Amino acid sequence: MDWISNLPNILLCQILSNLSTKDSVRTSALSKRWTHLWMDVPALELDSSKFPDDNEFWGFFDNFLEFSQGLGIKRFDLVYNVDEHIQEDFVERIDDVVKRGVCHLSILNELDVEEELVRMPLSLYSCRTLVSLNLYCVVFDAPGLALLSLPRLKTMHLEALKYDGKWLLGAFISRCKVLEELTIVTDHGDGLEVVLVGSKSLKIFKLKSMRSEETEEECDPTILIDAPKLEFMSIFDYHSKKFIIDNIGPFAKVDIDLTFKVEDVDSFGAMFIDFLTKLSTVREMIISARTLEVIHDYYEWELLPQFANMSHLHASFPETSWKLLLTFLGCCPNLQSLDLEFDSFPEPEEIKLSFVPQCFQSSLQFVGLKTPIRVEGTLSEMKLPILFLRNCKVMKKLMLNESFKNVIKKIRAIPKMSPQFQTVALSNI
Repeated sequence: MDWISNLPNILLCQILSNLSTKDSVRTSALSKRWTHLWMDVPALELDSSKFPDDNEFWGFFDNFLEFSQGLGIKRFDLVYNVDEHIQEDFVERIDDVVKRGVCHLSILNELDVEEELVRMPLSLYSCRTLVSLNLYCVVFDAPGLALLSLPRLKTMHLEALKYDGKWLLGAFISRCKVLEELTIVTDHGDGLEVVLVGSKSLKIFKLKSMRSEETEEECDPTILIDAPKLEFMSIFDYHSKKFIIDNIGPFAKVDIDLTFKVEDVDSFGAMFIDFLTKLSTVREMIISARTLEVIHDYYEWELLPQFANMSHLHASFPETSWKLLLTFLGCCPNLQSLDLEFDSFPEPEEIKLSFVPQCFQSSLQFVGLKTPIRVEGTLSEMKLPILFLRNCKVMKKLMLNESFKNVIKKIRAIPKMSPQFQTVALSNI
């Protein structure tokens, strides 16, 4: 019995909305009832490169819009790469989609933006139904503050856009009153100088740079963050003059890969002190070797803030940074879990405790060590785990990567300070 065909059209269209438009159209061959059913699906997924030519693409698009007049479009995904871009025609069609109550909109432009600037309809900036927005390589216009209003937008991903105004993005973010997740990918020539991430609702913020190389003339925009409910922040491969945190959630998780263009050491030092102080309330931190080098080069250790809330730290350490590691751990008195990656083995004579961090005495339970894999074992391969096993009083588990496999038996035989210790194990950390 074909029980699916016995379902009402509204349920069938809901099922088809979970398929790609290509697969949805294929169902028209099943029977007469299915012939035009795909046109009633409130979702459209198009990739212009999958059509023989521009005429076929635009013809399909127009037929869908014509036959589905009066139908809401809840989801619209477009990969756009045509031979001839006509801005007026493009805007007219996207405007039609937006005005049909679109909830989830994704437009990925693959045209050469230096040659063809792809702009969005002004209706997009005041769409009252939009819940998620994903834009790639298009122009972000400045329609005027009076027109900016996206009252239902919760998720926004903006990558390699060109902004018509250096303050435009900050103003746009501030008008998204229920925004919860924001991803910004900056690019060369995007027109941004300062990005104010001011949001009382934002929970997740991801920032990445696509600039091919750092130059003296150009760096990434200055970032100012005022997001009191922020739970997670990821900064990847970012190079800026300033990064200012005014407010984030008190127990946030952060992933930091950030370097700075330093023009004035004194003013940079004050800004960086404030940056680390505002991060001192975080619960979990992942920090790159490059960011730790900035701390090493410009920060005065006696001024390093206490990260009293931090329970988990994942740190990648550059060469000759053993002292930096101990100092940083000394600022995490309640640390429970620690994952360390080294890009090279510390020298054996460096691996010693000039002081015992507070977390070694009272809280550190889980340690993971990842070092470069070598064919032959070294003295460092023993001294690293020895340091933790002989000094951590409440440690339960030590996880090691494959570089320790030749000495794992010796490591397991090392006397442990912690009476609660359970195991030493190899893992793909």
